[in-house]
Amino acid sequence: MQVDTLNKEFGIEGVLTFKNEQHTIMAEVVTPHSTAKISLYGAQVLSFVPNGQDDLLFVSSETLFKEGKAIRGGIPVCWPWFNAHPTDNTKPSHGFARISTWEVLSTSKNTDEVYINLGLRSNEHTKQYFPFDFEAIIEVSIGKRLNVELTTKNIGSEPFEVSAALHTYFNISDIKTVKLQGLHKVLYKDDVLGLEAIQEDEMVTFNGRTDRRYRDTMEDVAIIDTNRTITVGKKGSKTTVVWNPGDELAAQMADLGDDDYIKMVCVESANSLDDTITIMPGALHCLGTTIY
Repeated sequence: MQVDTLNKEFGIEGVLTFKNEQHTIMAEVVTPHSTAKISLYGAQVLSFVPNGQDDLLFVSSETLFKEGKAIRGGIPVCWPWFNAHPTDNTKPSHGFARISTWEVLSTSKNTDEVYINLGLRSNEHTKQYFPFDFEAIIEVSIGKRLNVELTTKNIGSEPFEVSAALHTYFNISDIKTVKLQGLHKVLYKDDVLGLEAIQEDEMVTFNGRTDRRYRDTMEDVAIIDTNRTITVGKKGSKTTVVWNPGDELAAQMADLGDDDYIKMVCVESANSLDDTITIMPGALHCLGTTIY
């Protein structure tokens, strides 16, 4: 659908506007409390700026705005699998949702918030990667808080499994000084060191590359930065992923500036490990994150 048609059918004057940008169409949102940008490519929130604050979300200075490539930053939708495909590493890392263009389903507003719903439905292309019938919907609400929910519905006749993450990149002042609160005493799988451990320190701190999946936790996480604290809530998730590439990996990543790792940390609402979800025919699952 073209920008003019989208604005005619789904635009809200002075509140929600669709614009061509890079290789995608962006929905630009203005509320009494914040602004936001959402890319239809990937159904990916790329900016959330509460009034009087810097952007809560980070986007790489070197991200590749190109078909077939994920946008490095904001809230990539990792789905219907998280990480590498469990049996076929030729399939796209973190699934195909983040490299697909989603359809605008609806938009609306009330006094304080703006809502946009985006959809992706199984078709011949998706069945090359995931041979099941599904409907996926991303519901974004923007106001004092940013809320993103991914609902997966099984519209076929056989059950299927999904793992997923709302892979949120947060904009921070310095990875060396930022701390995370809310994961104390939680068991995690360390995918850098290849071991499992308990979070013994009250705060998570960073000293080099970090890639952890914290198990069996529904708790909010507070990102305690120099001048502000960002709260990250979750829904439909028992796994919290914490990731920062560190300097060596960042230097190897074509779509991340060499020093970008200093200004970002990922805290992700996820379904992974033993939190992988089986969805029966006619059933659905909702994975969400709330940021403020």
